[in-house]
Amino acid sequence: VASAATKVVTDADKGGTVQIKMGDVLEVRLSSNPTTGYAWYVHKQSTTLLKLTGQSQTQAAPGLGKPIVQILNFAPTGKGTGVLLLHYVRSWENSDPNEEQFSLHVTIE
Repeated sequence: VASAATKVVTDADKGGTVQIKMGDVLEVRLSSNPTTGYAWYVHKQSTTLLKLTGQSQTQAAPGLGKPIVQILNFAPTGKGTGVLLLHYVRSWENSDPNEEQFSLHVTIE
């Protein structure tokens, strides 16, 4: 019996490919600076094969404007391939074609 695994990806994996199995957890760890109002969100065009199951962040160093790592956990909802698409935006602003994005090609077995 195989046990669930956690696959961790970071900023360095942007545009790459990852393979996970049903029951696994995909943990995405991206640099963020919440004091600016920006945060990573799942883009509406992201694959439906992954469901956001939780979010957390690392503790910021003392002082204003210090970056943190935003952690997003995803669970597969089905087998197949798709693209996880996240964007770095202020939740109250309209979408901008120049907004920073993170994409990851995902294969779920």
